[in-house]
Amino acid sequence: MAFAYYARLSRAQQAIYRKSDGLTEIRLPRPADLHPRVAALEAALAAEDRAATQRASAALIGGLCAAMGLPPVRVEVLAARPSARWGELHGLYTNERGTPIKIQLWMRTAKQKRVVAFRTYLRTLLHEVGHHVDYTGLRLADSFHTEGFYKRESSLFYQLVPERRAAMPAIEERMKRPVAEHLERMGRTADELAAALEGRSDAALARRPDPRNWSATEIVCHLRDTEEYFGLRIWLARTLDAPPLPPAEQDRWAEDRQYARQDARAALAAFRRRREETLALYRSLGPADLARTGISRALGRLTIGEHAGIMAWHDDNHLDQLRRALEGRA
Repeated sequence: MAFAYYARLSRAQQAIYRKSDGLTEIRLPRPADLHPRVAALEAALAAEDRAATQRASAALIGGLCAAMGLPPVRVEVLAARPSARWGELHGLYTNERGTPIKIQLWMRTAKQKRVVAFRTYLRTLLHEVGHHVDYTGLRLADSFHTEGFYKRESSLFYQLVPERRAAMPAIEERMKRPVAEHLERMGRTADELAAALEGRSDAALARRPDPRNWSATEIVCHLRDTEEYFGLRIWLARTLDAPPLPPAEQDRWAEDRQYARQDARAALAAFRRRREETLALYRSLGPADLARTGISRALGRLTIGEHAGIMAWHDDNHLDQLRRALEGRA
């Protein structure tokens, strides 16, 4: 199904759009050959080293271009993302006559200057490589954000990090990790959601992969409302002695609040505000506060510190679900 802007294109542009939309996969001849370059990129980001990130990004893009028979690209990695009312710029591809082809990437968020999560950064890198594929590999006169374009991006991603699809830890394992690790993960979620939604039409965000599974819009609404629910549970555990923690009523929320009719970006903005409040609260808590407990029907006695692990696991789970929904997979 074409995105809404298709109707505004000329006939020539619509022909390009349809060709792009019909191509859904790029198969690399030996993707494992690039895995060491992917690992080097992840290490460079973890070290927060811009120069090393630029070298690793250039090496990976160079390897991708060689594998696909594409011309070389100049790569530039900059610090904090540019931002405006429309949001943050994650990456930029330029291919203008008379100048070298260039990909620019930004490794820190605009507002808080945090290093972008590895998966988000790699997705952005592959997104810009996707434009290079369109112009120099597929020889398209324009590079549109079609469903086929996003599926090609995903096909490259899962060849470069195939093991990551099953890497999410179980909730009990996540709860055992340090609270600081949970908060670090929780601090990245809003930016990762924004990156996943970037460039998608309202129709694409509202489309369910099948009748039973949520769309991207519904998932973001769920995260927004669950953040409020988690806040209530934390308040109860801080205020009362081992109170029963109310269960989530996510299906009723989705129906009563009509998630399917809501705006995904407005829901994300509300989630971001609530998450910043949650993080500020956790950073204000001392050891005695983190040790206070509530009683969950499903998991038994939980400390407020362990509750942060549940929230981090919940983020991982629904980010994965959202990406699959955008790819049309349940």
